[in-house]
Amino acid sequence: MTISLRLLVLCALSSTVFSQCDDNGVVYASGDKWIRNNHFLVTCRNGMIQTLKCVTDSGHLLDVGSKTFVEQGYEYTCSHEAEENLNTNSCPTFADFSDDIFKDRFAICCISRRFKGCVDVNGDIIKHGYFIIGNRSLKYCRLHANQRQARIEPKGCFNGTVNDDINDEDLHIKKYAVWREGDIEYRCGDDGVHIQRCFPKELKNKAVWAGTAWIQDDGQVKTCGKIN
Repeated sequence: MTISLRLLVLCALSSTVFSQCDDNGVVYASGDKWIRNNHFLVTCRNGMIQTLKCVTDSGHLLDVGSKTFVEQGYEYTCSHEAEENLNTNSCPTFADFSDDIFKDRFAICCISRRFKGCVDVNGDIIKHGYFIIGNRSLKYCRLHANQRQARIEPKGCFNGTVNDDINDEDLHIKKYAVWREGDIEYRCGDDGVHIQRCFPKELKNKAVWAGTAWIQDDGQVKTCGKIN
């Protein structure tokens, strides 16, 4: 599953004191820091809420503009909201490879003003062929001959490791396929591999759907799948 932590455009919030910030009824003084909407470390500066970093589900802090970060099968990016009208004419006259521009997992070369390829889960550019994004979602990058058009095609899921050949079709799983590994039943969905059901031994292998929680006899709290 791909999780994109886009920064919100934060405007100045009303406050009786100009230097304070009012966040949904909670007033913060200038310089205060807090976690907003579970995924943003923010601060109050001159009456405005400003985002400092993005926060993953486990609490890992990501710098704004940082490279894609993968955690427990989930992909995070921390970036400013991209402008809708991306234009290759904005490339510098004497562009080099550091001036590549990106939109929706497409990489555009500023030197040639042509599509360069597709960006995978590790931030690498794939010129043509299979690649993986978050949660083992399998895609295919296809560039037209003139490289002025490109397409990312959905190809289901990849049930392999980083050491396996991505072109091995035995490891390709069709969309909506369901399979079981040990006590876990998986499903290939629109955005990659997800746990569908669990068969916990403590519940006598009775199937429970993802999102279910239970308390064991020893007091431990267990859940089936990741609950967002």
